[in-house]
Parts: sequence; C-alpha cells; structure tokens
Amino acid sequence: MRRRNNVLQSATPVTKEDLPQKMVSFEQAVKAYFLHKRSLNLSPRTIEFYQEALRHFERTFQKQNMAIDLSKMTARNIKEHYIGYMLDSGLASYTINNRIRACKTFFRFLYEEHIVKQPIFDQLRLIVAEKKMIQTLTKEQVLDLLEQPDRKSFTGLRDYTIMMVLLETGMRISECIALELGDVFLKEREIIIRMGKGRKARRVPIQKTCANVLQQYIAERGELDSKALFVNVEDERIGKRTIQENIQEYGKAAGIEDVRVSPHTFRHTMAKFYIMNGGDIFTLQKILGHSTLDMVRHYVELFSTDIRDQHQKYSPVENMNFGKRSQ
Repeated sequence: MRRRNNVLQSATPVTKEDLPQKMVSFEQAVKAYFLHKRSLNLSPRTIEFYQEALRHFERTFQKQNMAIDLSKMTARNIKEHYIGYMLDSGLASYTINNRIRACKTFFRFLYEEHIVKQPIFDQLRLIVAEKKMIQTLTKEQVLDLLEQPDRKSFTGLRDYTIMMVLLETGMRISECIALELGDVFLKEREIIIRMGKGRKARRVPIQKTCANVLQQYIAERGELDSKALFVNVEDERIGKRTIQENIQEYGKAAGIEDVRVSPHTFRHTMAKFYIMNGGDIFTLQKILGHSTLDMVRHYVELFSTDIRDQHQKYSPVENMNFGKRSQ
C-alpha cells in the first residue's frame, strides 16, 4: 500500500493578514474592548479614562464629518485626522499623549482580535512633550489658604483637615476621597492608601501637626454607618467636585490670583517643599506613589535649592567685582 507523504509541499505560514477579518462597527468594537478591559479587573478610574479617550476619538471624527470604518482605518488616518486635529486645537502635549496611548491599546486589541488586519498601533508615536513650569503655592499662600475655612463649623474643620492632609502627603484627590476611617493610624502616624493609581496600595507617613488635626476632625465626625473618612453634612462620602470647588473658593477668599488653587496644586506644593527642605527623591517617589522617577526628577530640576545656592556662590556677574573697579 502506498504511504501518503505527510508534509504538504504548498504549506506556508499563516499570518494575521490571512485570517478572516471580523466585520464589526466602531460601537461593537468599543463594547468588546471594554468587556475585555473589565475582565482585567482594572480600577474604575482607569476604565473611565479609556472610555473618555474613545469618546473623544469618536467625537473628533464626527466633527470632521468622517465615519469610522475600522476595515479601512489606517495609521495615516489617525495621524492626520486625530493626532493632527488635537495639535491644531492647541491641546496640551500631556493630554494628547495620554489619548494616543489609549488609542494604541484600543487598536492593539482590535488587531489581536482580527478586527483590523494591520498593526496600526505600532505606527503611532507620542509627540514631543514640552516641559511646563509647575504651579505651586508659596508658604504665605498656603498659610493664607488654611486660614479661610471656619473651623468652628463641621464643614470648615473638614475642609481644613482635607487641605492639611493633601499638603502633608501629596496624595491625589481620588485617593483622598477613597480614604476610610480605618485607613488612618494616628498612633503610628501613617495613612494607608489602599486604592492608589493602578490599584497599588502604599503607606504614607504623617507628622504630629497633621495627626493632631486629623484626631480633632475624627472626634467631630463621630461614629457613623459610613466608613468614609471625609463626609458631607448628610454623613455621606464627600464628592470630588465638592472638594475642588471648596478649595477654589478658599483660594479666591485668600486673594490668590496667580496660581490655580486646586487639590493637584497641593500635590505639587508638597513635592516642592519636600525637595527644598532636603528630602530625597526615592522617598518622595514612594510617598507620592509614582511608578517611575521621571516626575520626581522634574521636581528636583524645578525646586532644588542646590542649583540656586551654587549659582549664588559662583555667579560670573557677582564674581566680577564691578563695584570695586568703579571705585
């Protein structure tokens, strides 16, 4: 009996391009994408970021009267009609790059699911980001700001405590809102942030002054059904918008006009004073919950007193002795 040759002479490797393409609409693709993202147990904040980015992607094409046909989408379309549109609109480079990152992950998913044939995501590049000066509060502005809340009222004491915690720890506003009563350890003088960026928990130290303020607030807060540390007058967890608006109003009352008074400004201000007071960048990175040293190094570039002190010693102009020569 004749034995069949088991090796196919015409066999060739199968590539992505050879696989059948799934014909789906943009809406169907987005729905599938978020089912996938949720299966990864990402934080609600991360999911919200991707949702907003893809809504912006869709709106951008709609504004240009262009339908999103995934079967015909190319990297050139995205570069010209999305990235280019954002650049022409004058959006900050940080915002543009975040949306490009979201776009890349979306099209990577579509490629892996055979919804698009070409690895579009591989051809998308981040733009060169300019380094802007970071706005921070001066010592006088911080003191003026902290004098504004009426600490004889519950809401005033609460807002004063929130600003004190933000200044002491540099935590993000979302991390502050998520704090629960059980996350504060006054005896050990530390706060546990359980829902940091990327679901990473960390311990943040606090010192005597901040611990005393927290102790007073917790006593006034009293025993509640809610586990939230910071609550409103209905004893419910305080909202992000409420904190933002209250801090902004305190800024106006303090007469601060040259700096945007916001929770995030407290974060930058904490980093500035930490560096200026001689703190090391590795500890600051852990306190702020940064995954890399990039942002912390930027703080050092902006706020380190070493450069100022060295320039004062070795300034070419100061060492010319102009005054002595004119005598």
